[in-house]
Amino acid sequence: MDGRKLLMRSQVQSRKKNHPIQVLVVVASVCVVFAMMQGVHDNYGIMLNGLVERTGLDYASVSFVIGVGALLYGVAQPFIGMLALKKSNSFVMLLGIALIAAGLLLTPFSRNFFALLISFGIILPVGTTGLASGILMSAITPIVGERRSVLISGFLQASAGVGDALMAPGMERLIAWHGIAMTMIILAVPFLVMIPIALWIGKLDRQAELTRNPEKPDSQKEQSLRTILSEAFRDRNYRLILIGFGTCGFNMSIIESHLFSQYVSYGIPGNLSSLTLTVYGITTMLGAILTGYLGTRFKMKNVLGTVYAVRVLISLGFLLLPKSVLFAFVMTGLLGVTGDSTVPPTMGTISRTFGAKKMPVLYGFALVGHQIGAFASAALGGQFVKAGLGYAPLWIVNMILAAAAAAASYRIREVS
Repeated sequence: MDGRKLLMRSQVQSRKKNHPIQVLVVVASVCVVFAMMQGVHDNYGIMLNGLVERTGLDYASVSFVIGVGALLYGVAQPFIGMLALKKSNSFVMLLGIALIAAGLLLTPFSRNFFALLISFGIILPVGTTGLASGILMSAITPIVGERRSVLISGFLQASAGVGDALMAPGMERLIAWHGIAMTMIILAVPFLVMIPIALWIGKLDRQAELTRNPEKPDSQKEQSLRTILSEAFRDRNYRLILIGFGTCGFNMSIIESHLFSQYVSYGIPGNLSSLTLTVYGITTMLGAILTGYLGTRFKMKNVLGTVYAVRVLISLGFLLLPKSVLFAFVMTGLLGVTGDSTVPPTMGTISRTFGAKKMPVLYGFALVGHQIGAFASAALGGQFVKAGLGYAPLWIVNMILAAAAAAASYRIREVS
């Protein structure tokens, strides 16, 4: 009798889990959370000049802090993933929300390099890893089902573009009207509102997981993690993926940390410079959707290699073309199309090579290389500007790295 009741309860929970309205609300909720997190994470560059003025530190020092944050965002990913395995996705989400809010609230009171490093370079970036795509997808996949999760991951990635598109001009105007201190306090409020969302998704996640796997062995998780990593680093494809994704981080950090200030240095007004980042947010969505579609029609390694090759041409454009408002909008649009477009073929290649179950762990470790590149870009850019060399050397390095990434990606052995 107890067994029949358990089965009936499991069936009811399964029907609730798959209810279209519940799925829609869950997906919309995580997209809002991810968009808000990415809107902050991708726009540190807009805060840079305000922090220079607020703290009295120079451009290179604040750039270095941003670089440390970019590095930690990658390094923390696999450890946050392990914490989610041991605790829960909901626990990690709540921890991320708390750290983001703390980082935003503490930064305005950080008046020296060490304090800024702690609040803006460590607490805030580590917090954002708790709301990263891997954690969110891991939380909602048992709720929405495996078949829907691939499609939903595309919408989740696109929501980052929405966050960028809305928050870039919003943050620029808030800083202009109220200053960097009040802006960061205002930004902390929506994250505190996300606490009920994290608790609700965590409850649904636990219910769905118990329905599907009432006797899931916990010991297998830690054992499989070690096995997955040792297997991956022996694999040629994974090493080539790491080369490409590391250069991707370098490219992305130019946009996130230096592009706004670079356009201002060309004489482009701040409001128009921030508006180009809105264009960037919109075109990142288009790029991710486009490469996701192309990955179903062509070999993913060729799609990935071509994205990196286009970045070589974009870097040449920044070095050779005359600078104007039109230039800024066109080039930012191209940067957007190639920005997040590496994610679908990278995740797809990892999934096809190692299996879908191993993909979240291996993608998290790939992000370590991505953020090492991001750290190098943020820190180097600050040093080049401080030395009076401007931004051209940064684009030269980016061009060389993009060419290496394209060559590495084309050499990946596609697994059928």
